[in-house]
Amino acid sequence: MYKLVAIDLDGTLVTDDKKLTKKTIETIKEASEKGVKIMISSGRAFYRLEKFVDELGLRKEDQCTICFNGGMIVDNISKEILYSKNLEEEEVKELIQLGRSLKLPIMIYGKDTHYVEKVPEVVQENKKNLKGMHLKLVNFDKLNFNEKQNHIYKVCFIDKPETIVEKRKEISKEMMQKYEITSSVPEYLEIVKKGIKKSEAIKFVMEKYAIKQDEVMAIGDGENDVEMLSFAGLGIAMENAREYVKEFANDVTTSNNHDGVANAIEKYILKEE
Repeated sequence: MYKLVAIDLDGTLVTDDKKLTKKTIETIKEASEKGVKIMISSGRAFYRLEKFVDELGLRKEDQCTICFNGGMIVDNISKEILYSKNLEEEEVKELIQLGRSLKLPIMIYGKDTHYVEKVPEVVQENKKNLKGMHLKLVNFDKLNFNEKQNHIYKVCFIDKPETIVEKRKEISKEMMQKYEITSSVPEYLEIVKKGIKKSEAIKFVMEKYAIKQDEVMAIGDGENDVEMLSFAGLGIAMENAREYVKEFANDVTTSNNHDGVANAIEKYILKEE
């Protein structure tokens, strides 16, 4: 019996329109009522996940959410930060310099704020992602990253997919080894502190609630989901996942636009009983 299901958000839990389907909501609520912990595991900040936490009925005791690709874990009721590992000031400055040298638009993620010097065109064009985002226009050079409210958990380079692919090749081997660099969607290159992974955050939750590895199920579609799909007792890739991501999964469900999460939970949790 699976006791914990870690689910990626974009491209997995929600449709391309950034919505939850009726079947997904009903299936997750049914599994949750049976005592299964359902944990959103995303690259987003918690304030951008709360809407989905509420829609899925996950504002419950002993339920939490993974944010920033594993950089923060938040209690769903109290909003207490159970785990937090932000980038150091010098690391943030180094990554800002990297983005500038690559001539890529930069967005840096604080706990409750997204900082930009200019809103990236890709973000402006994607109204669904922009909606509800706390954007703050700042001069990065004048931001004091040592102040707690300015702690940064993720630095993101955002551009057209083909540009991201080419620019990524220009990043030095040293930098690739110094940080965790992944992509949740083709337009984003996401950078967090070394050692920060969704799988590591899942281990923290497992220890906190005495859950075994073979009792964990993970569902995802992106590069930043590979570690948790590999780690979980059962890793499920979405039909819309990139082909190499599917290689790390035990099974493939339907796409995010066709109730993939709900179908996987039905197959491996609800129908098993």
